[in-house]
Amino acid sequence: MAWKAGQSGNAKGRPTNDKTFAEALRIAVNEPDETTGKKNLRMIAEQLVISAKSGEGWAIQQVADRLDGKPAQESTVTFDDKRDAPDWTTAELLAVIDEARNRSSGSAEATGSTVEPDKLH
Repeated sequence: MAWKAGQSGNAKGRPTNDKTFAEALRIAVNEPDETTGKKNLRMIAEQLVISAKSGEGWAIQQVADRLDGKPAQESTVTFDDKRDAPDWTTAELLAVIDEARNRSSGSAEATGSTVEPDKLH
């Protein structure tokens, strides 16, 4: 059957009973294990701790990130003018940010790259 122009091939849309991967994963990790009766999530956490205790760097990092949160990414901006930060006006700071954004987007366009410019915090 041919579809008319402008007519959707899936008029009812995506079925509502389809779960996203994240939803399916949440369901799976909250189910109890058949042999131990512990929730799968608990068993995964225990395995992570075992790996961290055995000296696995990636596991230690995961535990630290989960307990303390990931460290904030540091950004540095250098100015040709050697004034302290409180001495800059809001307009001057915005001009520096705009210039950095324009420089980043301009270089991406020149190289044909689709990389987004870094976000400034």
